[in-house]
Amino acid sequence: MNIILVYATNSGSTMLAAQTVQDVLIKKGHQVTQKEARMAWTDDFNSSQVIIFGSPSWDYAGHEGMPHEDFVTLIDKLKTVTLENKPFAIFGLGDSSFTHFCGAVDHLEELVKTVKGKLIVPSLKIDKFFNDQTGNTAKITAWAENLASTLG
Repeated sequence: MNIILVYATNSGSTMLAAQTVQDVLIKKGHQVTQKEARMAWTDDFNSSQVIIFGSPSWDYAGHEGMPHEDFVTLIDKLKTVTLENKPFAIFGLGDSSFTHFCGAVDHLEELVKTVKGKLIVPSLKIDKFFNDQTGNTAKITAWAENLASTLG
């Protein structure tokens, strides 16, 4: 399948997670285009069969638990688009010591509803990626393998 994986990163951990997801999906025979959220356009989503979003949670404009600021801009663009029944998958990285742990995932799930897409696997929330990079990479790999199985 033709998949677009759109992510934003601050410390590099979401980029590493995106690379892990991409590697798993490519090994399973899928074509994956990876783009940073700031470089994505609405047309990118129409031409893909599956959309994957990955974002850290952030304090943006005084609101904790927001997607990375690059995603905030993309979300505003996508709110005017309909991607009816388009398959989506979402992963997020965060820190459970904050009130809105992986709140970016919740915002991205809401966007999927707004554009009339459908989540095809449960969203993944990773806590403190760099505190257990090996264990968290294993969780991301398992999630990506489940996604690949769902896609067939």
